[in-house]
Amino acid sequence: DPAQPITIILDGLNYLCWSFAMTSFLKGRKLWRIVTRDKPAPVQRQDETDDSFADRLEDWDSANYRILTWFTNTSFPSVNMHFSCFDLAKEAWDFLASRYTSADLAYQYQLVSTLNRLRQESGQSIDEFHSQMSYYWGLLAVSEPKWHSRSELISEETMRFSITSQQSPFIIAVTSSASPQRPDSLKRHRCTHCHRIGHIVKTC
Repeated sequence: DPAQPITIILDGLNYLCWSFAMTSFLKGRKLWRIVTRDKPAPVQRQDETDDSFADRLEDWDSANYRILTWFTNTSFPSVNMHFSCFDLAKEAWDFLASRYTSADLAYQYQLVSTLNRLRQESGQSIDEFHSQMSYYWGLLAVSEPKWHSRSELISEETMRFSITSQQSPFIIAVTSSASPQRPDSLKRHRCTHCHRIGHIVKTC
């Protein structure tokens, strides 16, 4: 569908999948350089007529707004409601990247809550479930801030530990008759210093 070129609808949590699909699509259409501004709006040449320049500018503007339309048509209203203040595809793209890969405690809390609600569905393989969990861990990793001191890192880790301790532990459903096993409460924590699971930064 030309109006909706990819099947993934951006809701925030699926930003990485959406951005990958959209990047691939735009590169396939030779439009990616408009998003990166490697191909900026044209400037009139000294020997160029006004009509020729107007045509080139119209072509560029058409491609730019076509991309903005695709961004809108492949995202939920709660996401694309912010696009009205952008005239450039790059501005909208940078906004999404900043919003969904930045250090935001509320966003991180949402990701942690989603992780804790994950359950292995009946018929779902371990590999499929592991890939699903790894995706959200990846989102958490890219949303972590750049710390300037160990004390800041410990402060954030303490806050995150408090948040995740209030969540229910992961439960991996099994298709056999064996009872599901609940991991130790500490095993679900991920160190923000080394990014390994099973401890926090204080004990890293």
